[in-house]
Amino acid sequence: MRTAAVLACIGCAVAFVHAQVTPRAVGRTVQVVPVPELNSSADDFVTGFARGGREAYLTSSRAGNRQRLYRVSYEQGRWGELERLGGELSDATHVGAATLTIDGNLMVFAAFQHELGGQGRTDLYIAERRGKRWTVRNAGAGVNSSYWDSQPCLSADGELLIFASDRPGGAGGTDLWMSRRQGGGWSAPMPLSRLNTAADEMAPVLAPDGRTLYFASNRDGNFDIFVSRMQQDGTFGRPEKLAAPVNTSADEFFFVPIPGEDAALLSRATAAGDLDVFRVVPNPEPPEPVLTVQGTVLDARSNEPLGGAVITITDLRTRRKLAELYSDEETGQYYVALPSGRSYSITASREGYLFYSERFDVGRDLRQNPLTKDILLTPIEGGRTRLLVFFDFDKAELKEESFPELDRLVELLRAYPNLRVLIEGHTDDVGTDEYNDRLSQRRADAVKQYLVQNGIDARRIETKGWGRRKPLVRGTTEEARAQNRRVEIQLLP
Repeated sequence: MRTAAVLACIGCAVAFVHAQVTPRAVGRTVQVVPVPELNSSADDFVTGFARGGREAYLTSSRAGNRQRLYRVSYEQGRWGELERLGGELSDATHVGAATLTIDGNLMVFAAFQHELGGQGRTDLYIAERRGKRWTVRNAGAGVNSSYWDSQPCLSADGELLIFASDRPGGAGGTDLWMSRRQGGGWSAPMPLSRLNTAADEMAPVLAPDGRTLYFASNRDGNFDIFVSRMQQDGTFGRPEKLAAPVNTSADEFFFVPIPGEDAALLSRATAAGDLDVFRVVPNPEPPEPVLTVQGTVLDARSNEPLGGAVITITDLRTRRKLAELYSDEETGQYYVALPSGRSYSITASREGYLFYSERFDVGRDLRQNPLTKDILLTPIEGGRTRLLVFFDFDKAELKEESFPELDRLVELLRAYPNLRVLIEGHTDDVGTDEYNDRLSQRRADAVKQYLVQNGIDARRIETKGWGRRKPLVRGTTEEARAQNRRVEIQLLP
């Protein structure tokens, strides 16, 4: 097998160390079959999916023995035609191993002898998509070294980067290194010491849950697939080697879970000496369940798509902003991945529009996945939107989960110092009119008090409690009542 091709852009010395690891039993009957739609007589390997699993990215040397990137659609189990990516995504001797955020707007790839220049033998490059155009730049000296840096994988939200490198400071051979996004750049890469050995570790793939990491290692002689899961302290735990038929006497690389399916893709060396793509069903080591939320950001008045809207994901319990993604510049489409077991807010915002937030409580039983949710943004002038604020039953004290949303309102009012707002409280149909009027007024006043405490002039804020008089939807189901219990803001002239 041509090791240089497998290493995605350039080869390096391979050390064979025999430290025996007991394979992890799969417990289920697993089938591994080739994917003829993706394979050729050259090297072919898939390194990731994007757009909620609707696009896969393939590296292949089928074009004149030079590695190039290809995009292929994947809908309802069917593969589309391969599309070779050009422009700055191909301006190098070899280009490969692309990894993308779930929305498909941020890519990291490896290239050997790219026209943009580099730090070492092979470098990582960052590409950003705006509509159909990609803008490429070198990832810089903060990530790259004067050695071989390749085979990147991004978390679905783009906050975590793992890649392979033979730079000094590892355990020997090629090792796995990790970096986290810091503002507009990346933290200094650190070796994944629990996973690295004196042999070679490479081909990392981080599942959409952001915790399950698959990689290849030749610590037992040939390259096999291992899995490790991130612990509470942010480090990865002891790796487990997958059993047959995933691992064989051949070399295996790039174990990529297929979003929304109990299956994965795997690249394996064939008897002919090239790499082919195989489908693994079921996935013997599946990641944690992830809810994919997708939809389109629209202008609430014209119903036209809004590109470039910022999609912010916030953990409501910790109040920590987890990620920022963007709606597509042309279609307004967005995609986010929400790991199970948490409550989130997804907020869409765009200059000249009121922000809008939606709450998602993601359990482990994801019956509707993916979930389609269009987001309507109202222009600021005369606009109205619902606030994602929370109160205990029969209470008017704001719960902590409300603060991220109210902080966004504070930022909006600071950005537009001439804006005046009316805060309106609404209840469901349970209770008397007198009771609901008082409760809704107290809740609207609680929001005003928060804004004033955070520096907003009280004269810019009016409040009104409507009780149950203005329901959003008619009905007595719990779902209808939940929609009617709300706080809204109306921008005043």
